[in-house]
Parts: sequence; structure tokens; C-alpha cells
Amino acid sequence: MPIDPKLASEGADWIAEMISAELESFVPSELCDIVMEAEQKVRDETGDQRMSHDEMAKRLMAIFEADPEIPTQEGAVSEFLVREILHWEDEFLTMAGAPRQVNR
Repeated sequence: MPIDPKLASEGADWIAEMISAELESFVPSELCDIVMEAEQKVRDETGDQRMSHDEMAKRLMAIFEADPEIPTQEGAVSEFLVREILHWEDEFLTMAGAPRQVNR
């Protein structure tokens, strides 16, 4: 289910802060935006709103690797980082009162 654009932007900022602190490395909120937007597109296209984070991360990485604008070489965007963004997105959505259920 798509979320309000303002809430999504706020979420991307918060997620970027949390991941940056957790990984002790800068993660831009723009990356979180890209992941969140691409994730919703995949969920809508597949009709699978409960797709696991592991499966979603694999699908998103395939999309990102095909996009020359998204750096996916070693040390850049990775399946691990995408999965972390998805997990922090769960936390944010729960705090925002819109928790989601995904397959584990």
C-alpha cells in the first residue's frame, strides 16, 4: 500500500539516519527513497504485498544492477544494504501507525 509522499520522504530521512548510525557509514536518504519507490512498484506489479525482504532485495538488486545511474559495484549499493533499508522501513511504518506484514 503506497504511503503519503510527505511521510515517505520523512521515512527515507529517518531510515538513512538509522542505517548510517548502525553501519557507521553515510547512507543518503535518496537511496532510501529509490529503494522504497522501487519496492512499491515490485509489490504492485507482482501483486505480492507480503514478499519477504530477502526476495525483495534480490529483485531490487537486479533492477539496480541494470540501471547505470545506481552504483552497485563493491562498496556501493548491495543486497545487504537494500535488505537493511527494508527492515528499517518496517520500523518506521510501525512507528507511523501503518505496520506491514511481510513473509519471513
